[in-house]
Amino acid sequence: MHAPRLLGLSLALFTATSVHAANPLTDGALAVPANRIAGLYTTLADIGPCGSDVVFFQVRNTLQFSAGGSVIEAPRSPPGGLPGFSQRGYALGTWKFNPLNGRYTMRLRFEWFLDGAYDGYQTVERQILLSSDGKVAAGPVTTTLYAADGSVAAVLCGHAVSTRV
Repeated sequence: MHAPRLLGLSLALFTATSVHAANPLTDGALAVPANRIAGLYTTLADIGPCGSDVVFFQVRNTLQFSAGGSVIEAPRSPPGGLPGFSQRGYALGTWKFNPLNGRYTMRLRFEWFLDGAYDGYQTVERQILLSSDGKVAAGPVTTTLYAADGSVAAVLCGHAVSTRV
């Protein structure tokens, strides 16, 4: 007797949650507020010394946020690189949603190589506010570069804007 009522209530709650990128019928992702970020984005970040408005360089990449908390970052640079210059691969990481403030956090890690030899790794941490229409994810960035021996080589900060593709 209660099953039809519970099913109706469940369906009403599911459809009442507006989630831009998640649809359990078409992509298997649960339609929960956290999964609003799920999708493909292109990113532009200005990076420089922490506590400064100076920009050392800009980073461009493509991010794939998957429902459930994983993220893959693809650098937008030529593959292979040139001899004598550092090269890096894809970054893998996780994202989390804080339902109390409606913001996301993301942490990525990727490896660096120099002339084919391991040269350290780098982490990227972002605080992300997703726009109400779900098309723009923006916020501060902190990145830490580690030498091959694990020591901290540099810490830089900045701001990134990612636009849904």
